[in-house]
Amino acid sequence: MKVFLRGLNGCVMRKQKMKQYQQFLLANGHEIAGNINDSDVCLVWTCAFRGDFLNNSLAVIDDYQKSYEGKIIVAGCLPDIAPAILRKHFSGFVINWRDDASKLVEFFGAGVKSAGRFRPVFVEGKLCEDAEKYRKENPGKDATFHDQFIKLVISEGCNYSCAYCSERLAFPPYRSFPEDELVDACRRMVAQTGDYNVVLLADSLGEYGRDIGSSLPNLMRQLRAIHPRIRIALNNLNPASFIQYFDEMTGFIKEGAIRHLNLPIQSACPRILKLMNRSYTRGDIDKIFGWLNSTGFTEFDTHVIIGFPGETDEDVDQTIEFIIRHEPKYVLASKYLEVPGMPSSRLPGKVNEATKLRRLHRFAESMQKAGIICNSEEGDIIMSRFQRIRSRS
Repeated sequence: MKVFLRGLNGCVMRKQKMKQYQQFLLANGHEIAGNINDSDVCLVWTCAFRGDFLNNSLAVIDDYQKSYEGKIIVAGCLPDIAPAILRKHFSGFVINWRDDASKLVEFFGAGVKSAGRFRPVFVEGKLCEDAEKYRKENPGKDATFHDQFIKLVISEGCNYSCAYCSERLAFPPYRSFPEDELVDACRRMVAQTGDYNVVLLADSLGEYGRDIGSSLPNLMRQLRAIHPRIRIALNNLNPASFIQYFDEMTGFIKEGAIRHLNLPIQSACPRILKLMNRSYTRGDIDKIFGWLNSTGFTEFDTHVIIGFPGETDEDVDQTIEFIIRHEPKYVLASKYLEVPGMPSSRLPGKVNEATKLRRLHRFAESMQKAGIICNSEEGDIIMSRFQRIRSRS
């Protein structure tokens, strides 16, 4: 069969899964189509970590069902995060992420090798020097901040138990990818490209190595040993992990080893952090961000969630004040997404959609006035990104 692979993922990490699927299909005699019109099957990797990405995935599935004559397979986060909603739109073959190896074999067969044998380390060279400039020069092409780095996916899954995280419904069991394979893959890419800025990507970055007798700082030291010019960006580092490795992380920053930090705080309100079941306190993030400010390190950004159950306007004010005081370069602001089955769905004090949107707009306006880039749900930055995701192959 000729198979067209379509990724609607908002995060870079899912490219690892697409590579795995591609290797399985090729090993078993199938072809990868470069255009959907040349394919017999379209496998769509969906994204549903928040409402706008969920709706975008559904819209693409609806479009394909109207215009595509081949068979459609829906994979990714959506089948487990919102199965009831998906069933209203689609009744075809679904690949649940946790069971993807057996589901691939069920649909495509396994004449040569089973899907479970393909667990590739994903490494990709940088796409551009400047993502914004690249998008302007290549209309319709997608490029993000991470595309300015060599990208290395180091693990899959998450061991944290945040009350709101719907992705936990889809994630397979946590596993770190082999340290020696990651280092070798990075070494080859550095030699091939001559680039030295590397971003480490994972759903739970700071948990790396706990299941294989290593740690994130140990992996970073091995990567740094590849070449003295190697500098590392850390994506999606839970503040709890920064606190756990505080001496190591601050040491890396002092020696110039860290190029950029992404530290999602989600809220700066102690009460909301506790309800979210985040593994750190307000005091912890005060310590981290205060230290970054005191040393003059400016290359960091964060994420926040607006409209969590029980949240008040004053709680949002605490987060606004915290961020303005510590001046990250960028903040991603998302509306809370209610997902049945998650602990947060059972909390009282639900915030209605109109209030969520009002608070989100107020948050974004406050960031703009402070000179902080804010990528807010339903804002211009993300809407432009959806256009590029919808148009890419």
